[in-house]
Amino acid sequence: MAPIRDIVIVCNNIDEAGGAQRWARSMGELLSGEGHRVLLIGVAGVANPHDYAAEYEDGRPPYRTALLHEKPVHVVHRPAIDVRLRHPRAGLRHRAYLSLQQEGADRLSHLVGSLDTENAVIICVQVFAMEWIAKADTHGIPVIGMSHESYAASMASSRGTRVKKLYTGLPRFVALTEQDASDWTTKGGMNNAASMPNPLPFPATGGADPDAHVCVALGRLSQEKGFDLLLEAWSYVAKARPGSDWRLKIYGDGPDRPALEAQAAALGIASSVSFEGATNQVPEALRSGSIFVSTSRAEGFPMTLLEAQACGLPCVAFDCAPGVREILQDGVLVSLGNTEAFADRLGALMDDDDLRGALAKAAPDSVARYAPDVIALRWERLFALVHR
Repeated sequence: MAPIRDIVIVCNNIDEAGGAQRWARSMGELLSGEGHRVLLIGVAGVANPHDYAAEYEDGRPPYRTALLHEKPVHVVHRPAIDVRLRHPRAGLRHRAYLSLQQEGADRLSHLVGSLDTENAVIICVQVFAMEWIAKADTHGIPVIGMSHESYAASMASSRGTRVKKLYTGLPRFVALTEQDASDWTTKGGMNNAASMPNPLPFPATGGADPDAHVCVALGRLSQEKGFDLLLEAWSYVAKARPGSDWRLKIYGDGPDRPALEAQAAALGIASSVSFEGATNQVPEALRSGSIFVSTSRAEGFPMTLLEAQACGLPCVAFDCAPGVREILQDGVLVSLGNTEAFADRLGALMDDDDLRGALAKAAPDSVARYAPDVIALRWERLFALVHR
């Protein structure tokens, strides 16, 4: 039987309604349910925190939370020598930032100082937070580093360099997919990389109606999610099927909504497209459809594809990242950005009742490998490994 552990999960913040925060909260629930003592720590507070407590009947999550800094932390990079010579205050601001960072690291040292070091584990969800962990006295507690984006996305930003600097030397660094773990090893030179996918947030029980004649999309209405590409593809679908009763429902909100609504009108598809806004009822929203569509330009480990298949939806998606390929073993993959090909593959699925029904039936079983108990067992094995 696995020992009861003190598990500390550290994020940049724990109060935004973002993917990393939801992962941390769901893992807090999952690991608490396994009997572990879980502490979620945010490096900093946020200006407009999401009310996660309201998601529990008694207003109390099954884990503890703490912040290293109550207010948002604004990064101050070390200025170059010539800048410091011309602007002495630039150097002072950087030193003040380092002092603030050390104060937070000291608080982290205090928070983990009373834990059972023989069984405790620290999980660093985002590499920015690792800067605080690296400066803290973690009392010999093993640290597991994480990246919630693809290797390619990390290396296209400064995060790739920081991952290699801050996670090298940890007992384990986990990526979300096997391909990304392999890339970090073979291309990134990391010798401690492994994969650890996200768990399903709800049971894979199906329930969607393959004959509802509704395509569903869900996500933040922003550039990286590619809803402009989806509307372009849908215009081809609609043009090829005049008078069709199929509809496209888009759940989510974000800065691109006005532009997307204008685009739908300009393409002449506004009558078959509805913008449903954000929803807290994700399973219900997904089960209102017959097909799930995703035209993201970039993804890490897209939970919407997991959730859609759990609800019994066949999926059509752009092949934009290893996470998409790893999840979508029984769906339809289309070359990134090819909206005409996307329309052709989507249209074929819309027109073929038998194929759509078969994929819908197979969808829940295809994501059974991401069931919470399966992922919890993988984490237990990882905890045991880092304590050898």
